[in-house]
Amino acid sequence: MINVFAMNAQQNNLECATPESSIPDPAGIYSYSTDLNYFADKDPVVLNIYFWGIKYPNGHNDFENREHDVLQAVANLNIMYNQFNIFFKYRGFEEIDSPVLPNDPNGYYILETISQYHGLTSWATANGYKKADAFNVYAFGWANWGGGIASMPGLTCGVSSDSIANNLTVHEIGHNLNLGHTRSVNEHTTRDPQNQYFNADVAGDKVVDTAANSGFYDSSCQCTPYVDQNTCNYFGTETDNSPDNVPYDIDHEDVINIMGNAYGCSEQYLTTGQGIRAREAIAAGYYNAAITNVSSLYEPYAGAYFDPNNPNDQLYKPLFQPGFDYRFFECDCDCPEPAPYEDISFSYTQNILKQVSKYENDFSSIYHPNHTAIAIKIENEPIFWPQPRRCYDNPYRKPNSGSITKFNDNVFNTNITVTQKDSLGINNNNLVEQLEPGLYKIEKRYEEGNTEQDIIFKQE
Repeated sequence: MINVFAMNAQQNNLECATPESSIPDPAGIYSYSTDLNYFADKDPVVLNIYFWGIKYPNGHNDFENREHDVLQAVANLNIMYNQFNIFFKYRGFEEIDSPVLPNDPNGYYILETISQYHGLTSWATANGYKKADAFNVYAFGWANWGGGIASMPGLTCGVSSDSIANNLTVHEIGHNLNLGHTRSVNEHTTRDPQNQYFNADVAGDKVVDTAANSGFYDSSCQCTPYVDQNTCNYFGTETDNSPDNVPYDIDHEDVINIMGNAYGCSEQYLTTGQGIRAREAIAAGYYNAAITNVSSLYEPYAGAYFDPNNPNDQLYKPLFQPGFDYRFFECDCDCPEPAPYEDISFSYTQNILKQVSKYENDFSSIYHPNHTAIAIKIENEPIFWPQPRRCYDNPYRKPNSGSITKFNDNVFNTNITVTQKDSLGINNNNLVEQLEPGLYKIEKRYEEGNTEQDIIFKQE
């Protein structure tokens, strides 16, 4: 049995253990461009991602909120990479029992060596705990060598479970996309390609618009000695190792770069050059197995659409992954199940029945209501809000409550009488026939959260 992984709720060391690469880039793959216009003609690319939660060998789990944290990680990834027209499709999360573990004298089960992490990934592959068509993120417990590690480039990474919802997952997936740490003692300060000491395209992270730096994090003190923790600004006087010993030229954006090492200051920030490098790594074919269609973003990751043949009185909520700006437009079609992504023959209005921010963290609220089509904001597309897709207009989905508002003067004013109705009352086939003559508003409320309103004037 392999002595690998397990759980411990102790706070992780957040230092990334992904090694620096000294291998030169293959010829013809990377342009080293920093031109924002690079993305103007680039179609969206969607990558599958799957998460594995590692438990104790006996099934015990110290991280009860891990599934929620995984969804937050998916949101963070899309918020970070959508600007480069890179999207992640959440394909699921699975808890698995770890192999047998070493007996630690301190009573902790820990990942004692990096080689044990590689043992885990080998064991996972051999036992069917790796998706061949997705990025695989292994959420482990505490490791005494760091908080995350990734293959670079590759489709596998490991992230400490108590850090999966913060920037660490985005950092490790960055390594998967062949983005290196921004630190390097060999990279020179100059960004002038005509300068004889220019090496930003071959040293360090090989990205020209990230500043040369020796690394903001000092593992000996577990601190960032030249970064103000209040402002996240660099105040050091370090120089590069070029013959001229040029002082580093480091801005606030370099300190907060998510691929940097200023732990405590890392934010959701990448440069244009890093985005281009990630896109070019994808174009090189490293991740072809994980690429899926844009239409997958319009499919729920969990939940179900209403089935009139199912006798169970359950709440049907098709859940959609967080991290996107959604608008659910009122639509009309014969669609008891959502129309296929390619079918745009349905009609829709500009009436938005539901709107969700990419920063929404109540994940249970991100669902597809009845009588709506889905619009996802694609920032680099010519149309900011593209054509809504997958109209869902199920006539068999009955309201579960509602109300009748009678306008007592037979005109729209505040002289009204409101009568609440339960499921039986609002679905009464003789509801209108039983009303006295007059002007009414009938409001129907559905389990999904949306409402419908009808105005009727019943004559004598």
